[in-house]
Amino acid sequence: MKTLIVGAGPGGLSTAINLAGLGAEVTVVEKEAIPGGRMRGLTFGERGEYQVDTGPSIMQLPQVLERIFRRAGLRIEDYLKLVRLPENTRVHFWDGTHLDTHWDQKKMRAEVERLAPNLGETYERWFLESREKYRIAYGTFMAHPADSLGYYNPLRLLPAAKFKPWQTLYKHLDSTFHDDRFSYAFSYPSKYLGLHPTTCSSVFSVIPFLELEFGVWHVMGGFRALAQGMKKAAEDLGAKFRMSSPVARVLVENGKAVGVELMGGEKLFADVVVVNADLPYAARTLVDESWRAGTRLSNDALQKAKYSCSTFMLYLGLDKVYSELPHHLIYLSNAARRTDRDALEDRHADLEDPPFYVVNPNVTDPAGAPKGHSAIYVLVPTPNTHGTHDWKTIEAELTKKVPGWLAKVGMKDVAKHIVAQRAFTAETWRDDFNVHRGAVFNLSHTWLQLGPLRPKVQSPHVENLYWVGGGTHPGSGLLTIMESANIAANYVSQRMGRGPIAEWPHVPPAGSLPTSEGMNVVRLKRAQ
Repeated sequence: MKTLIVGAGPGGLSTAINLAGLGAEVTVVEKEAIPGGRMRGLTFGERGEYQVDTGPSIMQLPQVLERIFRRAGLRIEDYLKLVRLPENTRVHFWDGTHLDTHWDQKKMRAEVERLAPNLGETYERWFLESREKYRIAYGTFMAHPADSLGYYNPLRLLPAAKFKPWQTLYKHLDSTFHDDRFSYAFSYPSKYLGLHPTTCSSVFSVIPFLELEFGVWHVMGGFRALAQGMKKAAEDLGAKFRMSSPVARVLVENGKAVGVELMGGEKLFADVVVVNADLPYAARTLVDESWRAGTRLSNDALQKAKYSCSTFMLYLGLDKVYSELPHHLIYLSNAARRTDRDALEDRHADLEDPPFYVVNPNVTDPAGAPKGHSAIYVLVPTPNTHGTHDWKTIEAELTKKVPGWLAKVGMKDVAKHIVAQRAFTAETWRDDFNVHRGAVFNLSHTWLQLGPLRPKVQSPHVENLYWVGGGTHPGSGLLTIMESANIAANYVSQRMGRGPIAEWPHVPPAGSLPTSEGMNVVRLKRAQ
């Protein structure tokens, strides 16, 4: 079966490995010269001496990626080296305290009790409840196509009811811990769902649990190395790549996708077309609206949809390594607790005391900077481009202020060590990466944009067309993008007469590690 995949982001690469492993004739067309999409990375500095990731910075549940390789008959360790970090994230709070989160539950309880001596048992009860929630929720909601009748089966959904998914994430955590530091530390990932903890469903408490149970993993060489490794794996399976080949449109005849037309006019034909690009952008630009009219992908529906925030990114090349600090750092300012409408809807950029996230990868991985140097990046949530914003001023103000703010997470005197820098705004994401409105976390995960109400992987209106990525079910994030690729592969496999794909859905048992040689024994010790 001939398959065309539009886009070599993580979803397209996962799909390519899946389908080439099934024996499909796979061609991937990608507009950039290198793979990865938003994960392709950035090289900067006078001599290009600094490299940094531009997309995902955390891998959760590497067992899911491991299964994609194994299903195709490959060993992941032949293409990638993944390591579990010694601690997950250091979270700094508005009151000057901090919490180190751990996959080692003895260390995690000790950290909780250091911060709040009376909450150790409370945390353990919450953790065990979250473990049960994960067991039910992962296979039921994430690794399951949202357009099969089984998704609606009350008997399948009933076990989740005891976890009160209608409750907000903040209420769930606040009623458990009664301490805003823990409530916001465990709910901050809701920002990457396009929501605030007070508007996000409690079912998403599974996200922090994944890291507490299985750890946070890093790809050596950066996530840009993940893209290169996945491309090589797909090529070894026979997949062909057409790089620097932007697609002009998906060819649809009699309600069926039959191929794509490249910008230069060349037409490529196939039995199946899989689109891995920012969904709102790709739907509007690649598929004629006549095939989308009256659907969730019509221009009108996409205009009215709810989107996530964007991000200001400051990439810094430093002549110093902050080796005493962890790989991942978060600062939660008091502004993170705002619940006014402006804050809930990300209407304005906070230029005074915003929350922010820092990736300090050179404490783990020497790739990306000369010896004794480091390449870090800082993420500050901002509005997306919907609305009126002075992006030049926002960029100038944040570029000036962010280095000083880094002292709040222990990075002192950063400004003295800056050798090179680059900045991205919401306009960069929109214009250079084709992200609709620069909303880097795509469609928000509101109740009306979840599960069966989110755009589906298998197009219900155009045969042979599949959508893979953060805008479809099950949602945004590297892990869920890979699951959308698994869903697409499952559909195509059955079309090929091969039946469901092997070893899927896969819900890794609590406390388990990847089984590939080396991946379950690597432990990193941070230099002191």
